[in-house]
Amino acid sequence: MMAMTPGKAPQVFETDLLVIGSGMAGMAAAVFAGNRHIKTIVAGAAGRFEYASGLMDLWGLSLTNKRMISKKPWDMLARLRDQPLLHPYAKLENKEISAAFFELTKTLKNNGLTYTGYPRLNHGVLTPFGTVHPTFRLPLGLKANADAFKRKPASLILDFRGLREFSAQFFCEMVKKKWPNLSPACIEFPGSNLRAEVFTPFLARAMETRQIQDRFINQVKPLLKGKSCLGVPAILGVQSGEKIRQRMEEELGVTVFEIPTSPVSVPGSRLKEALVKSLEKTTVTGMFNHRVIQVEKISGNGFGCILKTGQTNIKVRAKVIVIATGRFLSKGLVTEEYRIKEPLFDLHVNQPESRSHWHAKEYFSRNGHLINRAGIETDELFRPVHTHKGVVHENLYAVGSILAHQDWVRTKSGSGLAIATAYRAIKSCFQKF
Repeated sequence: MMAMTPGKAPQVFETDLLVIGSGMAGMAAAVFAGNRHIKTIVAGAAGRFEYASGLMDLWGLSLTNKRMISKKPWDMLARLRDQPLLHPYAKLENKEISAAFFELTKTLKNNGLTYTGYPRLNHGVLTPFGTVHPTFRLPLGLKANADAFKRKPASLILDFRGLREFSAQFFCEMVKKKWPNLSPACIEFPGSNLRAEVFTPFLARAMETRQIQDRFINQVKPLLKGKSCLGVPAILGVQSGEKIRQRMEEELGVTVFEIPTSPVSVPGSRLKEALVKSLEKTTVTGMFNHRVIQVEKISGNGFGCILKTGQTNIKVRAKVIVIATGRFLSKGLVTEEYRIKEPLFDLHVNQPESRSHWHAKEYFSRNGHLINRAGIETDELFRPVHTHKGVVHENLYAVGSILAHQDWVRTKSGSGLAIATAYRAIKSCFQKF
């Protein structure tokens, strides 16, 4: 973006749709808008994909036994519709949620990142802590993880000197009761001998080169005697991950699977890059280094917003806005002394009556904390509403984790919530253009 000179008026952009936020909900909304040829600007920080596992959860918590995860997400969604508080999922039919997942994953596949999964069931993916994470759609390298855990063959689990994000020894120790045929090994990653520490993004970028792949194969092959699987932290490339894993399997003669690591997450980076790539040559303009700092004007014709990047301000005039700003970490919601506030539009936030009710007495309460269910109330189209005054604005929508009556972390439903609500909102927007 061009630098501003003193006294010069801000540059003005006109668009049909402005998506505020570039996390999972904002990027899904942008993809759906681009697929429908809606002139769109998506603005916000880079999103939190570096904290994301790269998995697409639909629903993972059992509603019949709260200590357990669920393999049957659609059964759990049916139960949500019988509960007194209206979860955002309850406003959507299963076929619409399925259509949202199908369209997004098809778009990602067309841009080099394949997601797969069962039609009705969750997969169970092993995390670096040895726990099982239930997820609905997952990339091929992590599906191999779930498939290997299901079969439990003799396997080598590998880590690298100087890598703190994953320990093969710890992983094997944590899962040995469920999967006894595991052996840990630690090697020096090719070309990292002068580094005291290495990090998964560095390793993944290095794995993009054929020379590093060859050296890796030569180091690992002698360690695989008697093994039929190789498990590695998620470092098999970023842009070419599927091809690299396929080559490893061909050269090593074993099934290769990845294990997601703590941030910075390579699978999350892969997802982000594929989403950004999917917006190229569409009607969507990405302003990912721009933050919406003010809604300057609201009228029947639309909105005027001020976006900031560095020392530069620009103006965007939009007919429709989709708010996908997330929760507290991304400042979609902020806390004041006695209340939770939505800062851009000052929308009504459904929240506990008193700050003393924000948190349960037990940190690991089975019912979670009420603050995690605070958020924006909407109508069936995901347009924010006042308490008793109806829709705030006909052309204003809110999607994703900012919505009320959901606790996406506890219920393991974050991506599904983002994708499905964005799909409904964009379908509604499309009728306006």
